[in-house]
Amino acid sequence: MEKYKDLIIVGAGIAGVTAAIYARRAGLDFFLFEPATIGGQLLYMEKIDNYSGIPTGSSGSDFASGLKDNLKSLNIEVTSQRVERIEEDSGKFQVNTDSSLYESKGVIIATGASFKKLGIKGEEGYTGKGVSYCALCDGFFFKGKEVAVVGGGNTAVEEALYLAEIAKKVTLIHRRDRLRSLDYLQKELFSKNNVEVMFNSEVKEIRGENFLKEIIIENNKDKNTSSLTPQGLFIAIGVRPNSVVARDFLSLDEKEFLITDEYMNTSRKGVWAAGDCRKRPLRQLITAASEGAIASVSAYKHIRGGYISS
Repeated sequence: MEKYKDLIIVGAGIAGVTAAIYARRAGLDFFLFEPATIGGQLLYMEKIDNYSGIPTGSSGSDFASGLKDNLKSLNIEVTSQRVERIEEDSGKFQVNTDSSLYESKGVIIATGASFKKLGIKGEEGYTGKGVSYCALCDGFFFKGKEVAVVGGGNTAVEEALYLAEIAKKVTLIHRRDRLRSLDYLQKELFSKNNVEVMFNSEVKEIRGENFLKEIIIENNKDKNTSSLTPQGLFIAIGVRPNSVVARDFLSLDEKEFLITDEYMNTSRKGVWAAGDCRKRPLRQLITAASEGAIASVSAYKHIRGGYISS
């Protein structure tokens, strides 16, 4: 395989795929790297209600399938290698993967974000053994059972609502004295007769044998501890950017999101970022797609010094 291209796109979520589509239209020669599955966080979405032009309630997996079809129709190949490091040498960018070294004139980073973890005893050991970060993925296995959800934002409440339709009982555990989710989600949550909310509470330990059996909870007001015995624990406390490939290479904010301008330019000329890995005011599929397009147009102008027709 040729190891040098005009452009390298890292990540094949909606931002990366959109960037690839625009790069193909512009006639750029590029690599698209994705070590996992095309679509990224789309695969964890039960339904999509706010993307213009597609039916309300479309599933994330169907949307991801559409992205695959887009790539196939444009003969865009995905290289299944994990990018581990990006460097610059004499005006060219060197991209180190888990198996090879590639070079390009520019790089678009669209690596998305990953689920945050609690970092408590037992979490790693029971992940996949009663502990999950995705109700859509694993909720079916807990049909008719008692489960718990950790978090208080939109994601946690949406997970709890989804599980309330499947599980016998859902306990939402939140460390503050009020939820942070949107009002309409809270109203829907509190209307459920099989949902209980534990405020000012934090999960401190996860216990079990071959599978989750018990979680230890501390009240952060009076410091009293109690235990809960759900058959499933869903952790929904947000995401962190997958920006490790650029940590020592580009400017990041305090939460390690990549800093860009409105043209998706990062702190280094010839490198752009798009999607959930960049600092942005709104984290939505539609904004990720637009950022991928902007990043690709910016890359084209930088590499070829031209413009893409509408």
